[in-house]
Amino acid sequence: MSELFVKLEQDDDIVMLGKDTFTVSRLKELMTENMKVRLFQQDLKYKQDYVILANSLCNKLKITDKSIELDLNEIRLVFPPKGIDCQLLKLQSGKWISGKIKFQVDVNRDRQTVITELEFAPDEITSNETEEQQNANSNENLDEIRAKLNQINAL
Repeated sequence: MSELFVKLEQDDDIVMLGKDTFTVSRLKELMTENMKVRLFQQDLKYKQDYVILANSLCNKLKITDKSIELDLNEIRLVFPPKGIDCQLLKLQSGKWISGKIKFQVDVNRDRQTVITELEFAPDEITSNETEEQQNANSNENLDEIRAKLNQINAL
């Protein structure tokens, strides 16, 4: 496993988690909606517990002699830290890639905003040499097809 997570930029690529598939944009949208409900909705049973926890963690964290205060109204959550097994279909290549995905969620408590990004790490990194060899083989195949077509046209 490479463990090199890269932000997924192409919203139309497909992510398969278990048996379910999502476009990157839809998965980000669903996670954002769910996080907003968990963090900001008033009607949830655990809202009171969450408010107590959030207030104790996020209000004026003080360091050492308590003269340095940090306002933690803006936080970043990354989960699961090592990622979760998935497959990614990059539309450019048309190939499924096994790997791990993790969610990066930026939360602003004051504005009650949530922004979700996805990061992916392939199980195996495709080297440039392998890709170059595949391209060279593809070009050779095209040259063979062109040669055969020229022979047929010559008849």
